[in-house]
Amino acid sequence: MKHFKLFTVIALLIMAIPCNAQLTINIRYTAPKGAAKKYVQEMEKSGIAARIRAVEGCIRYDYFFPADDPDGLLLIDEWADQAALDRYHASPMMNEAAALREKYKLGGRQIRMFNPLAPTTVQPEKKTQTMNTTLTPRRQGLAVIASLEAKGDQAGLESALSEALKNGLTISEAKEALSQLYAYTGFPRSLNALGTLQKVLARREAAGIKDNPGQDADTLPADYDALKQGTEVQTQLTGKPFNYDFVPATDYYLKAHLFGDIFARNNLSFSDREIVTVSAISALPGCEPQLVAHVSGARNMGVTDEELRALPSLLEEKVGLAEAERLRGALATVLGDAHTTVQTVDFSVWPKGVLNPYGQYFTGNSYLTQLDGGLANVTFEPGCRNNWHIHHGAVQVLICVAGRGWYQEWGKPAVPMTPGTVIAIPAEIKHWHGAAADSWFQHLTYHTAVQEGSSNEWLEPVTDELYQAAK
Repeated sequence: MKHFKLFTVIALLIMAIPCNAQLTINIRYTAPKGAAKKYVQEMEKSGIAARIRAVEGCIRYDYFFPADDPDGLLLIDEWADQAALDRYHASPMMNEAAALREKYKLGGRQIRMFNPLAPTTVQPEKKTQTMNTTLTPRRQGLAVIASLEAKGDQAGLESALSEALKNGLTISEAKEALSQLYAYTGFPRSLNALGTLQKVLARREAAGIKDNPGQDADTLPADYDALKQGTEVQTQLTGKPFNYDFVPATDYYLKAHLFGDIFARNNLSFSDREIVTVSAISALPGCEPQLVAHVSGARNMGVTDEELRALPSLLEEKVGLAEAERLRGALATVLGDAHTTVQTVDFSVWPKGVLNPYGQYFTGNSYLTQLDGGLANVTFEPGCRNNWHIHHGAVQVLICVAGRGWYQEWGKPAVPMTPGTVIAIPAEIKHWHGAAADSWFQHLTYHTAVQEGSSNEWLEPVTDELYQAAK
């Protein structure tokens, strides 16, 4: 009956989690030799696992076999919020899975629960509070959908639109933001995003969800002078008159169409439109000069410095590292904030994964994604490294796939790791590896020449002095 005690512990843990927090649960199971694999096979063959994954709000429900415990089992499941987890707990699959664990004599050994969407870097509580109290949920929605539109991430946009509509963004505002962006990201991106919005609205309507339609823009008077009005709006945004004499036609389009026709539509305010524009250009590599100009323009249009400073954390959480880093650089240029440039990695290539269940052996935050064929992808935040450790009875292979990092053996100089670097670490060698101080770092890892009874021995942390001496 061990599983009943296990779920009592889980129930007590989740009572302390906010209801709207995304949840990740890691459970390490112990089992008799070979029983864990039989358990997983029956979970999959019987369809229990598939039905759990089909529960509304289930993000993942996956099993892994730890390298340090071949007969053990690691379950990682993620849920959109507490309500989603509650739906699973109330389903028949909860008892069906528990019965199989009893059948194969699986026992829970370690339980970790956390919210992977909450910022986990320096002063996380302050960062979360700043973002949530400075940017309204409506403006958070505008920023995220704009950046995802520019990035071309339709899957992310679909989720973000649902969240934005749930948090009070009207249909009219969503349409207007995505339509405006054709002037910054092009018609293909804009039309793709509007198509995604149409699909989201149809799905929500079919589910009985009634979203706020909002108000369309007022009709402009018959004598409206788009060129005159647009010139005034452009001057307000740039802080001085601006004429693009090099291409007069483009100058006319900017004034009469973008700032005259589009900005005249009053279902979004000027400051709303600059939140949209800044967030979108943050997702466009190579457009840093325009991003700096629009950060300045946003201030002229009424966006506060506090709102601008809250945007990078939001984009990092909801869109990506590169987008947040571009905006941090632009804010440093305009506002004079201290900023150290950080090399980012693209999680659409090598997924970031979940917070590392072995995090107690790391300085800083690391993340783990289990891949096929016994491979694992480990992601390190800048400055993160694991403790000194030894692999007994096995050779560990590291393959750097993104960012920059370090590998060091005891008594030897640190070795830089960049994409393509491959290091085979002999058994019984004391070593550590991790990210450079100014770069994210991802490496693949696997074990070979594994002997019976192989194990990992975790040792002391790498000191700041030794880490900083790596060069």
